[in-house]
Amino acid sequence: MENYKKNAIQLLSNLALSEKKLPAVVSLRAAKTSVSKKEIKYFPRRIGGYGYHMAKRLSEMLGELEADYKANVHSIMVIKGAEVILEASIPGYDVNLYHLAHSMSKTVTGLAIGFLFDEKKLNLDEKIINIFPFIPFKDEAFSNVTVRHLISMRSGVPFAELGSVTEDEWTKAFFESKLSFAPGEKFSYNSMNSYILARIVEKKSGMNFIEYINEKLFSKLYIDNFLWETGPEGTEKGGFGLYLSAESFAKIGFMILRRGMFEGQRILSEEFIDIMTEPVSNAPDSTGYFDYGLHIWVSPDGKEYLMNGMLGQNVWICPENDIVVSLLSGNNELFSDSSALSIIRKYLLVNEESKYGTRSEYKELKRISENFFGSRRAVSPLVEKRGLPYLLKLKNPKPYDESWNEIFGEYAARDNNAGILPLFVRVMQNNYQGGFERISISRSGDKIALSVTEGGKVYNYTVGLYEFTESVIDFGGEKYIVKCLGERAKDEYGNTAYKIEFLFPELPNTRILEITHAPDGINLKLKEMPNQNIAETYFSSITANSKFSFALNLIEKKMGDGFINKRLEYIFNPTLDLINTSFKGYEDILASDNLKLNEEREKSTKLLRTLISKFTGEPTEEQVRGEQSGIQGFFAKALSLLFKKAAIDSAPADESSKAERGIIIDIPDDIITFLDNNDAK
Repeated sequence: MENYKKNAIQLLSNLALSEKKLPAVVSLRAAKTSVSKKEIKYFPRRIGGYGYHMAKRLSEMLGELEADYKANVHSIMVIKGAEVILEASIPGYDVNLYHLAHSMSKTVTGLAIGFLFDEKKLNLDEKIINIFPFIPFKDEAFSNVTVRHLISMRSGVPFAELGSVTEDEWTKAFFESKLSFAPGEKFSYNSMNSYILARIVEKKSGMNFIEYINEKLFSKLYIDNFLWETGPEGTEKGGFGLYLSAESFAKIGFMILRRGMFEGQRILSEEFIDIMTEPVSNAPDSTGYFDYGLHIWVSPDGKEYLMNGMLGQNVWICPENDIVVSLLSGNNELFSDSSALSIIRKYLLVNEESKYGTRSEYKELKRISENFFGSRRAVSPLVEKRGLPYLLKLKNPKPYDESWNEIFGEYAARDNNAGILPLFVRVMQNNYQGGFERISISRSGDKIALSVTEGGKVYNYTVGLYEFTESVIDFGGEKYIVKCLGERAKDEYGNTAYKIEFLFPELPNTRILEITHAPDGINLKLKEMPNQNIAETYFSSITANSKFSFALNLIEKKMGDGFINKRLEYIFNPTLDLINTSFKGYEDILASDNLKLNEEREKSTKLLRTLISKFTGEPTEEQVRGEQSGIQGFFAKALSLLFKKAAIDSAPADESSKAERGIIIDIPDDIITFLDNNDAK
């Protein structure tokens, strides 16, 4: 098995079952090393024009987006006729702050290939082994992989997204892969295809990738507020890791809409725009309505184009109606199968507009835009006091909420691997800080001072009660804008709860802390959005229609129905019990509690150790003694089977061919009998 697959098994096991403080399997290399500035608005905003005439329809669209709880929009911008007819952001976000794009990055990498194409420095049918002649490959079929195969997602190379957080030598691992199918045979989405394209840009241009894309695209579109994370080899990630604002993405969409032109200047040839936006691959239904061109999604009829990134990042381009929509979100979705995108297409695909838009309709659109998602706030701010005494400053219009004093103090946590940075981000960035250790809560003027110790390092946050309070926090060399807002409210059981929203305006991800009283301290419930549902979607995609879902079913059989989903929910939304450090002997209590937790985990592993022994042979002494024992070890072996059999759906139909490829067809009868009859403790 390839090294990255072994590392992936280890990482998933560490996260899901061991609760290791530092579950990473490769070293941290800080990638997000700066934060967004507030950029200058580019497109004109003015009363009148299309925005005025379409006001009623745009208001209805915003209302439907707010009402649909699958649509967790952060910012939206609509361009028609070269002007902004709609812009809206929920509290804490802004259309002119950059935001992580995930796979929308791929389209920008595709444009870089287009610039090389226009310069006649690159042939799309050039074989990549000729571009990288000194990198060895193992599978003879690899010699047929071309640039076109990479940019159309038809390379057949299996080294993909999971490898990005489990391997340091991305190019080597890519070239050493055994192909899953012949190049060009079918569509298989893979971010590492895009990374190799970024490396090809460097080879062919003689420049660093980011310097080339800035010279050819960003500078010509007046985009100077950007960040593109680099991989462990120093090249930008290509398929992900790009941060641009909603307005900057709208500029790129507008350039594509205008067939390569921007402000009267030719940026990219019409020839390449045509090649890029021609549907090449029929994408599976699970990805949504759109098919695939060359690093851009295209409607089956070829009339709509889409830049798409997971968790709800989209630039929708509709040449027929002269519209570009830039949409940045935090949704539980992997591709363009999106409620928000469906709503946008519902209202903007039609080409009907009132010839006589009214001023009242326009004023209503402005009101809804300014209060977008007001009914959906996770944490509600206090309202500033009004009246003459407050106006004359005889009274403080923002009086401090004394009720927060009830939870003031310093608290120590039991062993955990939770953190303020959402789990999804920690995994994507390979950035783990070592778990909560202490939390201190106190007053800071009319705000709350929150000090959190993770992995021995102290992070200080100021929590606003009337509006978000902004800080820049450095997590292991990665810098993030963090905005905090607190509210005294009720939890789902009606108990008093103190909620703190940690909003990361540069990310699709947010974190909510919910603090309630406990007999010896506080309970701390952590929630994040997007949440465990995104992981459940990924798990379902791995096991769908596969006979080897038995590996997970086996765990469910002995650990109880819903075990996997419960574990996913816990690691995304853990609840921690913290002890007040003013309690005498609190350290002894913590040590005792941690010992009990370890003993309970040990008891729960006994049955699965027996299963391992029967199912896979006796575990080695090292496995029993080390971290690969117990539930974690069994989970690792189950995942190993899943990885080995990942090609089941594309395997030949006859059993002999499957056997030749090492695919297990059935679970042995003696294992089934053993599982049904075993009552081991």
